[in-house]
Amino acid sequence: MPTEVTIGPCRLILGDALGILPDLCGMADLLATDPPYDLTSGGRATQVMSGIFSQANYDNSGKLMRSVPWREMGGPLFAACKPDADAYIMANDKNVFAAHAAFTGAGWKLHNLLSWKKGAPTRNRWYMKDLEFTLYLWKGRAQTINEPGSKQLFSCPRPADRFHRTQKPVELFEHYIRNSSHPGDLVLDPFSGSATTLVAAMRTGRRAIGIEIDERWFDLSAARLEREWARLQGGDCRTA
Repeated sequence: MPTEVTIGPCRLILGDALGILPDLCGMADLLATDPPYDLTSGGRATQVMSGIFSQANYDNSGKLMRSVPWREMGGPLFAACKPDADAYIMANDKNVFAAHAAFTGAGWKLHNLLSWKKGAPTRNRWYMKDLEFTLYLWKGRAQTINEPGSKQLFSCPRPADRFHRTQKPVELFEHYIRNSSHPGDLVLDPFSGSATTLVAAMRTGRRAIGIEIDERWFDLSAARLEREWARLQGGDCRTA
């Protein structure tokens, strides 16, 4: 099995991001990722929650996938980016504070806290959840976004045909990438998952590097990127 593939402008690497990132030192123009983090565990919340948090999918242990502690991410990701770079780091309401502390402690600075309104909410006993959050950070010199009229809240539905449990819409990452990079720039996603960031980079004329530790998601993501690249080249009418 290959440990990496290059499809169009995107390079997808199979492996542990923390072990691979030192080889990418100073390369990325933009960091955009939805990291794997532990969820809140305990209690009986799964009895009244739906989707990925239903009793059939989630045992309330706090684990949906292999996760990386926030404190271990900030420094290696800071080093992998160019001296002047932006970052978009997604987290839920319970993790955004730990993520902020870890990344600012590693040298990142906070521009803004953004929100994604994802349509149908997740049932919950303590207000139904219909938002996720994104830390918009920078290092070096601050850069104005390409569309300064953009709002903190971005609304788009979750993907209807998602194959990964935490898969995000391409439109959301296209929005971030268009605002904080330029055609030809290199976008890094060290926790690639379903390769949504890489698909968004393809669609916006950027290059991208994605790292994925799980062979299953690596294979599915490679196939997704192949379909999307063929479609963009006019060889396939199907979407990614």
